[in-house]
Amino acid sequence: MTEISRLRALCLVASALLLTGCGKEPTPTSKLAQSPTASASATLSPAEKFKEWADTGGSEIVNTIGKDLSAVDKDSHPADLEALKDSCAQLTADLEVAQGGEAMPDRAMASRWVLALKHLKTSAAACTDGANGADQASFDKMAAEMSIGTKHLSAVVKRLSEVTG
Repeated sequence: MTEISRLRALCLVASALLLTGCGKEPTPTSKLAQSPTASASATLSPAEKFKEWADTGGSEIVNTIGKDLSAVDKDSHPADLEALKDSCAQLTADLEVAQGGEAMPDRAMASRWVLALKHLKTSAAACTDGANGADQASFDKMAAEMSIGTKHLSAVVKRLSEVTG
């Protein structure tokens, strides 16, 4: 499988998981304005705290990242370097918002979330480098980092699906 084919498969899987697994979907025109906030009471169970995180912006940011990954995939097949510059920049911006957001209350998932954001941000930076320089090595790095990031993100999405029903 070529790196471009692998990247396309990763983007499609990640997008499908993210867009179907999180319960609520933001309106099609909404853009992420702020990070999720958690106001979980100390009396809530871990699952309830996680659900509250999801309900107060967590699901929205996960869905936004999924849409960003879909845009990167669309712009990658066939490769449209100008469009990729925009979709990679949007992914980077939304990942920065997510990284600055409220910590996830579920420790195991918080670790997966941090790793997902880290690897996807590295992937987005490589995407930008590849789009700016038509550099295959950057696209290869993008695919490798996206593979790692989407594995962690898929675990978070699975947990969100379990908690939000």
